Amino acid sequence: MPASHPGFRIFVLGAGFSMPAGLPLAKDLFSEVRNRIEQQHGKDTKFQRDLENYTKYRNTCDGTALQQEAIDLEEFMSYLDIEHFLALRGSDTWSQEGNESQLMIRKAIGEVIHNQTPPVDRLPDFYYRFAEALSTRDTVLTFNYDVLLERALEYVGKPYRLFPHRFESVGRSLNTVDSDVEEVTLLKLHGSVDWFNDRQYLETKAALEEQGTTRLPIHSVFDNPDRYGLLPIVDGPRTPDDPLLHIHRIRNVDAYYTSDNGFNAPFILSPSHVKFVYSEPLLSFWNGMGRAGGYNLGISIVGFSLPKHDEYIRIGLYQMISNYQRSWWNEKMFGTTLKDYVRLVDYRPDENGVAELKSRYNFVDPAKTDYFLAGFGNEAIEFLFSQQRVGG
Repeated sequence: MPASHPGFRIFVLGAGFSMPAGLPLAKDLFSEVRNRIEQQHGKDTKFQRDLENYTKYRNTCDGTALQQEAIDLEEFMSYLDIEHFLALRGSDTWSQEGNESQLMIRKAIGEVIHNQTPPVDRLPDFYYRFAEALSTRDTVLTFNYDVLLERALEYVGKPYRLFPHRFESVGRSLNTVDSDVEEVTLLKLHGSVDWFNDRQYLETKAALEEQGTTRLPIHSVFDNPDRYGLLPIVDGPRTPDDPLLHIHRIRNVDAYYTSDNGFNAPFILSPSHVKFVYSEPLLSFWNGMGRAGGYNLGISIVGFSLPKHDEYIRIGLYQMISNYQRSWWNEKMFGTTLKDYVRLVDYRPDENGVAELKSRYNFVDPAKTDYFLAGFGNEAIEFLFSQQRVGG
């Protein structure tokens, strides 16, 4: 691979990035999530009753004979998200973070993914190679909940942050960006298995204090910040109204998923067709995506098939890639480097799969795009980082 690169590249990661490490795809999650909930809570739960209500709804409205074993997790989560977001249960709505089944599912998803994530020193070698090849001026956008890339970056000693901008100072109308600190920007657009939102905790705590009650347990993570090594995902000066101030990560993830029996869930946007309605705390991750690309030196997409129901993602990628491929294509950026081809890495072993992928990405200019369709691994690393464009 080239010894160095000026960076300013964007990498977009989907499930195909994590699958080679043994993590499950969305289509494989439902049975594991269901088994985990039944093991921990039994079969007489709100989750089971919601499954029954959902199958009744589908069978009645669609005229199908849907069995619980055939339920699609994303469609089921869409049903639950709509019910909760619109407060269709009225005063029976469980909490602002979700109803009972949503929380049980999100925690089970977190546990399944965490349990199948290799330890920091046992990742497949190509994850370390990917982390080493990243420049501290690169940005990674990931839709994955896992902590694979964080572990790889920490193992190779590559600094990173989990928020868009680091500030030297903040003001009423203007913040000053700190450009002296060089670090990979890793933005987890759908949350993470080790993230938690403290907004409801703080509101409940304040309400109890008003009533003179201060010692009741509220949240197994926030009641005792030292228990799991709780840290904010941001650091440095921030405006007081920054929603990211409410998002925290835990460092002792093993202890949480091994021993925590609380009814709390990690902050992840569920695998639902309407997940973006819960994205308010992370909107700064999306801010400006439609204007990005023009000044970047590379855009690579790894293992993200761009599902049809994620139209909001396609709009963002369409705008970003269009900016990238239409602006300064044959001019050397920063006086030295041409923009690279858009690079797509996926696993497509047959012609039908290739055609399907290219159909989903039919907005990219084929003359300015290159594909590697044997899946993510060592050869994909060479494809992503060793073939800088030299002209044409």
